[in-house]
Amino acid sequence: MRVENVAGVESDDRMGVADVTEALELAVRAPSVHNTQPWRWEFGPDGLELYADRHRQLAAIDPDGRGLLVSCGAALYLAELGLAGQGWRVAVSRFPDPARPDLLARLVPDGHQQVPAEVRMLLAAAQRRRSERRPFDPRPVPAELLDELRRLAEHDGGYAHAVTRADERLDLAVVVSWADQLELDDEAYRAELARWVRPDAASAREGVPVSAVPRVPAGRERHTDVPLRDFEVGGRGGLPMPADVDETAAWLVLFSTGDDPLARLRAGETFAQVAVAAERMGLASSAATQAIDLPGVRARLRALMDWSDHPQMMLRVGWPPAGDAVPATPRRTVADVLTVREK
Repeated sequence: MRVENVAGVESDDRMGVADVTEALELAVRAPSVHNTQPWRWEFGPDGLELYADRHRQLAAIDPDGRGLLVSCGAALYLAELGLAGQGWRVAVSRFPDPARPDLLARLVPDGHQQVPAEVRMLLAAAQRRRSERRPFDPRPVPAELLDELRRLAEHDGGYAHAVTRADERLDLAVVVSWADQLELDDEAYRAELARWVRPDAASAREGVPVSAVPRVPAGRERHTDVPLRDFEVGGRGGLPMPADVDETAAWLVLFSTGDDPLARLRAGETFAQVAVAAERMGLASSAATQAIDLPGVRARLRALMDWSDHPQMMLRVGWPPAGDAVPATPRRTVADVLTVREK
């Protein structure tokens, strides 16, 4: 494989700008809180580096930057997957420089290999994946699929838990409902959401487009046991949704044993990995984070649910509804987020 390296010279064994660009075409598709895409990348002699973009941190629902780090972790997983799809092995260092806390990760090439069939299937699933905010098909998710997703989420310091018991689902519904109302009563939250729900326009490259926001019929409520974020607060939805659908979904909670920046970044990697794996299984998923947005609400959630570890992400998982796939949300281009350094 001959590529152009950072200095513009052809090389047989150096990762080049073309390789990085192709990988980041996938990474920019990562799910992020309100589709803020709070990341930037630099590529130079030291490798490919991921930085937090603090200008995109949400003040109302992400005051401590937890959601930003989880979002960046999702982009990190997809970047590594995109490079693996080109045959690149990479060594990943997370928070490699204590003096630069917004340098979240560095990916350094470590040789080539044949691309395994498993990686090709994951790449295809990652390219198909969307956040599904509509009601799922009523078929239950088999326990064996949930178990497989839970196994994928296990790593040093992290794991997933499926909320399946009736009493646990009820407790979850109570605390999410309380958290949802708390946010809706906050004028700053409503204003922030309105800024990030965007009309469909050719120039839109961020935020949640109204075409991806379910439209609840006038005079009706969305029937779901665990409340979902109402994006119509920020703008009238354009995604038709059947009336009077009783929603049931499988719920996965991603935990970390610690709650430092590294734990949050790793949770984001796991989030993307689980979402891509669910897509590969034919399942749909979306994040539901009202109960973990704010530090105080997270503490109440842990107390009510009797959870000793730290919930970093909550996913609803189910079979996608019949009909057309949900529209893709807009993304910034690689050129918007990548800086190439020659030295």
